[in-house]
Amino acid sequence: MSFERLLHETIDEMAGEVHAPGAGLAARSMAKGRRIRRTRRLAVGAAAAVAVAAVAVPWLALPHRDGAAPVVPAASVTASPAATLAWGSGLPGGWVVTKIGDRVLDRATGELVSTSGVVWPAPAGKRVLTVVAPERVRISDVRGTNPVTVDTAGFVGDYSWNAVGDRLVGGISQKEPFKVGFAVIDAGTGEVRRHWIDHDRYDCSECTFTWTRDGGGVTLPIADRSGGEAEERVDHLQYFDATTGEAGSFAQVPAMPSGPFSWSPGGRYVVAGPSVPGASAGWRRFDTTTGQSVPFPGPAVWVTADVLLAVRDGKVLVVTPDGTVTATLDVPGAEPGTAISIGPPG
Repeated sequence: MSFERLLHETIDEMAGEVHAPGAGLAARSMAKGRRIRRTRRLAVGAAAAVAVAAVAVPWLALPHRDGAAPVVPAASVTASPAATLAWGSGLPGGWVVTKIGDRVLDRATGELVSTSGVVWPAPAGKRVLTVVAPERVRISDVRGTNPVTVDTAGFVGDYSWNAVGDRLVGGISQKEPFKVGFAVIDAGTGEVRRHWIDHDRYDCSECTFTWTRDGGGVTLPIADRSGGEAEERVDHLQYFDATTGEAGSFAQVPAMPSGPFSWSPGGRYVVAGPSVPGASAGWRRFDTTTGQSVPFPGPAVWVTADVLLAVRDGKVLVVTPDGTVTATLDVPGAEPGTAISIGPPG
């Protein structure tokens, strides 16, 4: 899933415990800004994220931006030996649950490690992304080792891990002169490479980039303006080379993938859905060659060409390519509304 969706789910999960403004408001404010002022949508969105974060940060451990605010240390972690995910290897294809609420899987030990703040694990590998300030993130191992800090000024608040967990992509903008594009972050070194696109040609409302399954490119939902600015409809998905930034082909898919495993192993099919964070309705499996689609029970990942997994109401669903749920698996310690992430073996 995209970072904005994870942030939204995390806030929903914590709402029953902490009475504070939801940081998801920042992302929604950004989107609203882009809708209202098309020519300034991304720049205004970034400013709104900072302003709203300053209100919501006390319980998210994000420092205020007045003066030289201290950077929050890497996510504090404590091992929970009693809670392990040995059962996770029983998921189809050897997939495992990588996150349950605020606990993240340490693949080396099989332990769930408690974290604080907004933490997003890579689907594979051992790196996690932690938000430490409105314009700063830290990428480290699960227990906070080997950290790198990335200045995310100009990012629009959405991040997507690639399938192997060594790079992220995020949308970027510049106010003067106005430009839109994407940046690729190396999860090991923190190096950032920016690529600008022709926004007049590749118009986007939700300028959210996600990886293709093979990691060679990223996709961007191109806006359908037939319903007006507020509709935020998607016309199709545009491909860009992740290394050069060059535009490539496109897929006639009028919806947004949630990540690299939204794509089938051969790339013919994709599970995509609405731009509204956390939406459970409106997801479909699209055939990119014919444009035909079928309803789907939510954002899902392709384990094989015949088996998909989806997360819903604190459970993992086993789904066929036609959208049929064949099994529902309980996740120990998860309740309805708990944020859950899953990833491939290794």
